[in-house]
Amino acid sequence: MIIGFLFRIVANALAVLVAARFVPGVIYSYEPISLLKIALILALVNALIKPILKLLFSPLILLTLGLFTIVINVFMVWLAAYFAPELSIIGITAYFWIMIIVNLFNFAASALTRNE
Repeated sequence: MIIGFLFRIVANALAVLVAARFVPGVIYSYEPISLLKIALILALVNALIKPILKLLFSPLILLTLGLFTIVINVFMVWLAAYFAPELSIIGITAYFWIMIIVNLFNFAASALTRNE
């Protein structure tokens, strides 16, 4: 469990680096401590707040056939950027693309740590 959480922190750090490099509108200060802070905030937000929001908005998620999870994921990225001023995201398309990148990296981290 702790290894999986540490993998998610590393995956979030790599996702922020990739997004800052390739997504226009994502600005990051390129300092290791701030990268660790952003990754930790993203991991905590996704681990603690996201399940609560999914539970609260489950009727809306069902009604939209799962598309409302995109809104929840974008909100998670916005929340992380709000608590980490080192990360600046400008524009809704930048939020969308960083959400895609973070989710792909988190999917890879969970696939690597899955116990079968």
